Formats: sequence, structure tokens, C-alpha cells
Amino acid sequence: MQQQWSDQELVDGILRGNPTHQMALYRQYNVPMFRILLRYARDRAEAEDMMQDGFIRVYRDMGQFRGEGALGGWIRRIMVNTALS
Repeated sequence: MQQQWSDQELVDGILRGNPTHQMALYRQYNVPMFRILLRYARDRAEAEDMMQDGFIRVYRDMGQFRGEGALGGWIRRIMVNTALS
């Protein structure tokens, strides 16, 4: 059974460079984010590329997440911006 962490625990773990927290965040958000990206992509392969780029940005920019809103909303904005760029 997989560990369930709060959004703040995931953020803190990712900021410490913990790959377990990175994988947990990916597992929690990959399906809804992929569905969003499919709306912007020409095909599944392009959506997969967008998602990979998006999660790289999420991990890289995690220090900018201020916790003022939902983590999922912040991730969604990064994914949409990635799709549009």
C-alpha cells in the first residue's frame, strides 16, 4: 500500500530532493493532468511530452509554491502554460 502524504508534506519532501515524494506527487496528479493536456495536444504522444516537460517544471519551481491555494491548481496552471508554450 502506498503512503498518502498531505500536499505540504509532498512539497517539503520535493524541496529536500526526496525521490519518493516526487513519485508520490506524480502518481497523485498524473491522470488528471494528462486529461487536461490531451485537450491541448494533437495526439497522445504530444500530451506525454507536454506532461514530462510540465512535471520537470513543477519539480524545478516547487520553491515558488506559496500554499495560498491548492497544490493541484498550481500544478494545473504549470501544465496549461507548458501546453501553450
